[in-house]
Amino acid sequence: MRTEQLSETNSSEGAKLRRATRYYFGGVVELTDLESGRMLVALVRSLSLYGCFVKTDQSFRLGAKLVLKMTHSGSQFSAHGRVVNQTEVGIGVEFTEIDPIDRSHLEECLAELARTDKTA
Repeated sequence: MRTEQLSETNSSEGAKLRRATRYYFGGVVELTDLESGRMLVALVRSLSLYGCFVKTDQSFRLGAKLVLKMTHSGSQFSAHGRVVNQTEVGIGVEFTEIDPIDRSHLEECLAELARTDKTA
């Protein structure tokens, strides 16, 4: 299986300058911490080409490596990511690796969200 590596950015720079538009997203995500095996199911509040914000009161350590499986309106895609931000209401996850087929599903989902014009 071929995967595509995504570039990393400094999280403080990311807060000031976004690499891609974020859209409000009501999909469900299953997060699995690769180190501990801990799994959590939660809602994705916003989604972009490079990551997402997951609404949860559960915490993960900054830098934790995760596997994400997202489902929305019958569409599903997976990615690897890392925790780059933690707040009282959730965690910010940057996608670090995504299979080309899953990347295509993500792009289709973002195109659908762009048509609704619900930017976050």
